Order: sequence, then C-alpha cells, then structure tokens
Amino acid sequence: MTNRSVTAGENTAVLSDWALAVAVLLFNWLQLAVIQIFLAGAPPGPGGPGPGDIVVVAPLFNTRVMAPTMLAFVLVAVACLPLVWRRRFPVSVVLISVVATSVYDLTRQPPILLMLAPLIALYTAGTFLERRRLVPLTVVAIAIALVTSLPGQPTGRVFAEAVRITALFAFAAAVGDATRNRRAYVAEVEQRALEAERSREENARRRVEEERLRIARELHDVTAHSLSIIAVQAGAATQVVESDPEGARQALEAIRATSKSALDELRAILGVMRGGEDEAPLAPAGSITRLGELTASVEQSGVSVDLKVGDVGDVPAYVEVSTYRIVQEALTNVVRHAGARLAVVAVDRSEDELTIVVTDDGVGASVSDAAGHGITGMRERVAALGGAFSAGPAPGGGFRVTATIPLAGRDK
Repeated sequence: MTNRSVTAGENTAVLSDWALAVAVLLFNWLQLAVIQIFLAGAPPGPGGPGPGDIVVVAPLFNTRVMAPTMLAFVLVAVACLPLVWRRRFPVSVVLISVVATSVYDLTRQPPILLMLAPLIALYTAGTFLERRRLVPLTVVAIAIALVTSLPGQPTGRVFAEAVRITALFAFAAAVGDATRNRRAYVAEVEQRALEAERSREENARRRVEEERLRIARELHDVTAHSLSIIAVQAGAATQVVESDPEGARQALEAIRATSKSALDELRAILGVMRGGEDEAPLAPAGSITRLGELTASVEQSGVSVDLKVGDVGDVPAYVEVSTYRIVQEALTNVVRHAGARLAVVAVDRSEDELTIVVTDDGVGASVSDAAGHGITGMRERVAALGGAFSAGPAPGGGFRVTATIPLAGRDK
C-alpha cells in the first residue's frame, strides 16, 4: 500500500512538471506569435530598412524591436522544457534555463516574459538544495543574467536593471529556501508525532505486561502456598484417617481454613482487578504482622518455623506486602521441595532497607523450583522495588533465600 502511494505521488509530480513546462513554453511562444502578428503590419523604421534588415517600429511597444525568428522559438523551448526535470536535476535545469535566457537576450530577440523559466527553476532548486549549495548557484545565475542583459541597456537604466534582475533571482531562491525549511519543519513535527505515538503504544504495552506479571505473581503466591499446604494436609489425613480420626479431623480443619483464606485472597485480587466499589477486599492485605499466621499454617504441614522479626518499625505498605509474599513463597518452596524439618525466617531492618532471610535444613532441593515460577516471581518482585535477591544452597546445607528491599523505593 505504501509503495503504491509513493508511485502515485511520483507520477503526479511528473505530470505536474510536464504541465508546468508546457504551460510556460506555450505562454512565451504565444507572446512571440502576438509580436509577430503586430509587427507584420508595422511601418519600417526611420531611414527605411536596409538589405536583410528587419528592424521595425512596433506601435504596440513604441520601441524598435526585431521580429521573432526561428531562433527565438528554439531558445524559448530550450529555456522552458528542462523544467520537466527540475526536481531530479535542479542545478542543471537552473544553469540551462539561465544560459538559454541569456542567449535570448544577447541575440536581441523581442522582449517577452522568458525570465519566468529560470525563476521557476531557481525556486525549485531552493526547495531541494541546502543553503550552502543554493547561494553559490544563485550568485552564478545572477552573474550570467547580468553579463548578458546589462551591456545593451542605456546608461541610466543599467543600475535599475541590475537591481531588478538581482532582486528577482534572490527572491525566487529565498522563497524556495523558505519552502524547504517549512517542509523540513513539518516533516520533523510529523516524525515527532509518530515517535510520540509509538512511544505511547510501547509504554501502554509495557504497562499491560507489567500488570499481567504482577497479577500472575499474586495469583501464584496465593494458590501455590495454599495448595501446597492443602496437599500436605490431605496426604496426612489420608494416612491417619483410620488410626487417628482426631488427627485426620485436624488436618481437614486445616485444609478448610487454608482454602477459605486462599479464596478470600483470590476474591480480594479479583475485586481490585474489577475496580468496583462493591468489590472491596474480603481479607486483610499481607503484612509483616501476619507472618505469625503464615508460619502457623506452615507448621500444620509438619515443618517447624522459627520466626525472628526485629524492630522493623513503620515501613511503607508496599514493603509490608512484598515481605509477606516473599516469605510466603519461600516457605511454600520449603514445604513442596526441601524435605525440611525446620525453617528459619528472619526479618530485620537497617536505616534504609529491610532484609529477609529464609533458610531450611532440607536437602537444598528447592532450587529445582527455579524451573517454575516461584523463585522467578520473588526475583521479579524484589527487582521491581530496586532491591537485591539471591537464592541457592546454604553453606551448611539446606537452602537460603535472601531479599533486600530499599525503604525509599526504586532509585530514579
């Protein structure tokens, strides 16, 4: 579609150039034809014509002019027809047109508006050439025109004629240069508008992708933790349902409580996504103060948790939620992959950052979760806040997750 549009535009430009060249040519030929008609009935000049002398007095012009010859028509064609190629070869067209017009003046042909051809050519050159090339070309054109036009002028008209020719050529070049600058400005504005539109689209896509990843992390954190606890409790209930009915009942009660909590969190997430006032969260947001509830649900799965929370004081809400989600995901990995009996959760605060460390005494198998979404989600969450994250086998055995979150947010 674009190529077709460009081709159509080029064809239109070629046709318009042909139309202009032919119009200027016919206009000047018509002038010559009119002069020839008027001179046909004009009386001879004072003293009578000599042999081969066709100089006459034309009442229309009140001056002595030569009747147009075939050379006049040829020179007009040479000056006008190159305008067809004025866009492709602007410099050559200017020089050819100026030289042809100058030869026309040198041969003392009848006065017509042939100056239109070089002026149009020079204007076109101004619309395509940079100023450093346009100025020398204009000076050369003016010089050629002055050299051929001034010698035959009366002394009193030399200065006026020089000013007229210089002003006409300079004006044509200046208008062309102004047109080129205007086109460049419009093109730059349009390009900036396109870039701004493209940037807005890219930013919109980026925001959608970030939001999609954020929602995916939240859903993963909620479902992975809850389903892991439910799976462990269901397995325990299956094993003791006959030998220890009370233990099975406690496991089922833990499943019920965990699933209810997960459903409440899912409703809260969906309510935020819907954005309606009637969809307010049904469960409190994750926070450092709720870490005790989180570790209690993990301990029901058979993993002891040693929770150590220092004096964290008041921290931003996003740090509270992120801390809860990171600890939740780390403990979920302990339950699902580590085969551990003990997990240690330490949360402490320095002057400008909060540090979270979760270790276990398992076999370090939770590193296999790197192939899934848990560790990736934690790393993305911490990176989004401008913090540092690491996860891997601990030196003394087991697995360690460390996250550092700056309290001032991401550095700009």
